[in-house]
Parts: sequence; C-alpha cells; structure tokens
Amino acid sequence: MHGLSKSPWRSSGSEKRGMQFFPIFLFFLLVLLFFLIYVCSGVSSASAAVNEEDRLSIILIDGEDLYVRSGDSHTFYQGYELYVKGADPDASRVWLELSREGISLEDAIATEGTSLVYSRNSTVFLNITVDTIYAGTDGALVRFFPVYQYLDPKYPKPQTPTSPLPESSENNSSLPGGPEYQAKGFNASIFFLSLGSLLFFIGIFAGRTKEQK
Repeated sequence: MHGLSKSPWRSSGSEKRGMQFFPIFLFFLLVLLFFLIYVCSGVSSASAAVNEEDRLSIILIDGEDLYVRSGDSHTFYQGYELYVKGADPDASRVWLELSREGISLEDAIATEGTSLVYSRNSTVFLNITVDTIYAGTDGALVRFFPVYQYLDPKYPKPQTPTSPLPESSENNSSLPGGPEYQAKGFNASIFFLSLGSLLFFIGIFAGRTKEQK
C-alpha cells in the first residue's frame, strides 16, 4: 500500500520547477513586447519620412507663363519675389533677382533660354525660365515660360494656390496617431495590444500555476 501512495516530495518538486519557469517566461514576454514597440517605431518613422517627401512635391505653379516688364516685379506664393532689375538696350540680356522679404536669394544675368532656379538642401522650390525678351520704347518685356513653384514647408501654406492642394497634405504633416503630446514614431495601438497580450499570457500561466498547487 505504501508503494502505491504518491510521494509528497515529487509534487513539491513539480511546483518548484513551475515557479522557476515563471520568471523565464515573463522575461521572454517582455522581450517580445519591446521588440514589437521597436518595430512599430521604425514603421512610423518611415511613414513620416514618406509623408514629408510628398509634402515637398506639392506644386503651386505648374508650368505657367509670366510677363514682367523691366523695372517691375512679380510676387509668387509664400512671399517669393522676382524682380527684373534692368535690360540691355537691344534686349538681349536681362538682370534678374529673386528675393523674399527683402533678402536676395538668387541673382543672375539671363538671356533667352536661361533658367533661374532656387533650391535649398537639394530641394527645388522655384524654377523660372526666360522664354522671350521683347524690346520696347518703355523698356524690355520678359516672358517667363515655363514657371514652376513648389511648396516650401518652411513657410505657411498659401490660401489660394494656382492648383488645388491634396486635402491630406496638411494631415500628413502631423504626427500619426492623434494627440500632440504623443511621441514621434510611437504607435499607441500596437503598444496597448502588446501590453494586453502580455497580461493575457501572464494570467493564463498564473492560473495554471495555481491549479498545480
């Protein structure tokens, strides 16, 4: 009869092994949680970079023509100003200056076919080509064609652009996922999903450990 009885030491050893396994199980769950947060942060950062590139490609003026007389200027969107400062007597060359709020950005002596390009950090914001220079008694008249202007994110978006802007462009510039205080590249939904999964598995394991006792 004694040979058929269950040894109390064997049961105690199983419980001890179960308790030793719990910290290891918890450790791997925590590693999984942080891995999911890291992956989520990388995806969100990449998405934000793509959105920023899309925003820079928004066209404000798409290949239109423009006429400016010598001594006059034309103001583009976002405060950029093109000034035809002067011309040769035979109207073979013109002196151009591109500025913003009184600060000179580009300055060139141009002939027909010359392009005046303004860029910053390898991103073009204005591309203006001198198409034709007309001579006249009251000065030269310059036709610029084609004229391109792209949205400069450094300055406020114009209220009445030449071509309509995508409705999602303003939303893309904000952080994905909601509140302004949310950390950049952090996805709250995946974080709480991972945390819920962690608590779920801990609860299951804790219940099984309690049954073994």
